[in-house]
Amino acid sequence: MNPLMNDKIRVKIFGKEYELDPGGLTPLEASQLAAYVDQKMREISEKLRIVDTQKIAVLTALNIAFEMNMQRDADYQMSEDDENKIKGMISTLEKAIK
Repeated sequence: MNPLMNDKIRVKIFGKEYELDPGGLTPLEASQLAAYVDQKMREISEKLRIVDTQKIAVLTALNIAFEMNMQRDADYQMSEDDENKIKGMISTLEKAIK
């Protein structure tokens, strides 16, 4: 294991410095994630004109969770079995409507 991956790093998010353990990330990856969080917090603060850091942090967390959920949904590949089941349901519904 790379010893650099165990070192704590300092990041600055929304004007405050934090020391964190990057876990399995490289210091560069952890810094990039911190910069992304900082960017999102600044965007929310400016767009909604909120000054309460806690509210900004919660809204940022929700925003990032929403982005992750949307990405997960976009990456989802339906199995052939599920696709066939849906086609069967559609066919049954079409017959019922006629």
